[in-house]
Amino acid sequence: MLLPFRLRAVERLALLAACLALFAPPALARSDDRDKPLDVQAGGLDGVMTQDGDTRFTDLVITQGSLRIDAAEATVTRVAGEVTRVLLKGSPASLQQENDEGQLMRARAQQIVYDTGTEIVVLSGDVQVEQGRDTFRGDRVRYDTRNGRIQGGGGEGGRIHLTIQPKPRATGN
Repeated sequence: MLLPFRLRAVERLALLAACLALFAPPALARSDDRDKPLDVQAGGLDGVMTQDGDTRFTDLVITQGSLRIDAAEATVTRVAGEVTRVLLKGSPASLQQENDEGQLMRARAQQIVYDTGTEIVVLSGDVQVEQGRDTFRGDRVRYDTRNGRIQGGGGEGGRIHLTIQPKPRATGN
């Protein structure tokens, strides 16, 4: 049975999704998504909601506007009452969100970690990111949300794979 509930701490997971729009222009996520209700459903919950320590979720689904996050397991770590780290695991963990132009970004990886102090997102294990017709595949991606810097590493053969499609030509008469 899925148990719906709302948590301020889980709003950090919504921020994580916006940070993963690797191919997007400056508008990474729908600007009105943050104004929508945050819905969190989980098969299970274990932890302290307001104190320091970890809160673990199983079979997690988060939705907020166009955002959707799915993870088999999630751990939210708090220090001094503040969320410091969010860890999503799955086979794979996935998220998707539209930008204001309606273009969908999808990302999946075996593990997604967001450090709130450094604002760095690390995706690892069979990483795949798609935005529009563009794709990124690799074993590891590190994304600094403060400056937009992306670092990637490949798995087999140590290579990453990017496919960036050309813009469609304008047809005119």
